[in-house]
Amino acid sequence: MLRLRLMLAALVFISCSAMAETPAKILKTPISLLNGDTITLEEYQGKKPVYLKFWASWCQPCLKEMPHFQESQEKYGDQIKIISINIGINDTIEDMNKVALKYGLTMDSAYDSDGEVAQAFKFIGTPYHLLFDRHMNLVHRGHKADESLENKLQLLASQSDTEHASHAVFSEEEQALDLPIHAPQPTAIYFTSTWCDWYLKDTRPEVSENCSRSQVEFNKLVRKYDSVNWVLVVSRLWTAQSDLDDYVQKYDIPIKGLIDTSNKAFVNYNVKHYPTLIVFKGGKEVHRTLDLTRDSQLADMLESL
Repeated sequence: MLRLRLMLAALVFISCSAMAETPAKILKTPISLLNGDTITLEEYQGKKPVYLKFWASWCQPCLKEMPHFQESQEKYGDQIKIISINIGINDTIEDMNKVALKYGLTMDSAYDSDGEVAQAFKFIGTPYHLLFDRHMNLVHRGHKADESLENKLQLLASQSDTEHASHAVFSEEEQALDLPIHAPQPTAIYFTSTWCDWYLKDTRPEVSENCSRSQVEFNKLVRKYDSVNWVLVVSRLWTAQSDLDDYVQKYDIPIKGLIDTSNKAFVNYNVKHYPTLIVFKGGKEVHRTLDLTRDSQLADMLESL
């Protein structure tokens, strides 16, 4: 009888250890595919592993990895659910489809139009690989299509167990920025990144140029309209405090910048293009522009505030 109880206890332990440690919020996060379907990790729990790859069409490392990504689909697509997720930042579905056509991508694809998927999965920079076993335990998280990722794919495709990665990243909650949109005076928030002016120079030259000239124009507006509460917010993607400090110095920006470490400000205000300037009055958005130098209404609007 004692031996039987011990065996049952061991089976319960094994069963529990196989259960997903991944938070329910992650398992239930909807991923909208371009074919019109909406799926979640929960649907594949107990059935097959899932491989998510976040990318952008202007991300050079992402494009270099695309042959490997398609290769993975062809080798493991029957055993592993593979999903391509474009982050939707300075990108369109048309841009996404061009890449898919160029590299012959055949896996299911999603376009993260509102940033909710990236937010849920703690996306911090492209390319971003997440691999979950069939119990939806995280077994790989990284930025490279390297030997480690390939080994994990092979193991999961053969239904072999592999070591779990830490799920703590999905539970971490960074403090949201306290932005003064309800201040007595009008507030203008300039959303940008510390790298869009140089990193996108080759792949998105028009965006790169706009990032640079709009930042210069923003500085002029800050100095001219002192009745407006100006705020500079930069994306957390590939950005540390030292990057922000260098950026502020590079453009001689007259105000202190903030890093949206939680990414909640970019998601809450649906900022999917760098740069974006949003003007608030009485807590309500009254103007939004993606190009400060070519917006003919911006100066008149600021004068009227």
